Amino acid sequence: MSKPDPMTQGRRLIEHLKRRAMTYGEMQALGISTSPHRRVAESLDETREKLVKTKGHDNLIRWRVRRLTAGER
Repeated sequence: MSKPDPMTQGRRLIEHLKRRAMTYGEMQALGISTSPHRRVAESLDETREKLVKTKGHDNLIRWRVRRLTAGER
């Protein structure tokens, strides 16, 4: 029997969003959560991470998580 994953759904999504920006559909397609936008919002460490939403040329909203630097806090 395998050990359960210690990371929450939100933290797993945030790790993906640190690597690249994703649309709602792309986050949903990861299969981590049925409500990925909620899981990210509730798991974000606001003292060290910032959620950035941008609108692409295709008019789709993309989410990305950036680490805050000392000057941005």
